[in-house]
Amino acid sequence: MKILTGLLVALLVCTLAGIGVLGCNTFRGAGKDIQRGGRAIEKAANDTQNESARPNTITAWAEPGGWISPSGSTPVSHRSGRTFVVRAFRGYHVADVLVDGKSVGAVSRHTFNNVTADHTISALFTVNPS
Repeated sequence: MKILTGLLVALLVCTLAGIGVLGCNTFRGAGKDIQRGGRAIEKAANDTQNESARPNTITAWAEPGGWISPSGSTPVSHRSGRTFVVRAFRGYHVADVLVDGKSVGAVSRHTFNNVTADHTISALFTVNPS
């Protein structure tokens, strides 16, 4: 009997709210807004989780005359960093280091900070003058 009484009261309240008698004429609209907000929060959480679950890749290579470490494809966690070291072999020197195709100079190391996309780094070397 208590369950039936509770259902009847709930039905009466919803009906009165729906026709504005209780001053709650936005009751149904508020429910839809809450539902939309909940879906938006859930989507944002899933997007963030999926984005941070996939590591980004930094691809590094060195032309003859030296090395870069690490070399090849290196996974880097989303929003983290990674340092690459460049060294020339005897008789050579670092001519340039390119990051995503742009020169950063003849540096001996480069650090990627707050990685949110894939990148490339390449080391170029030149023979020392005699």
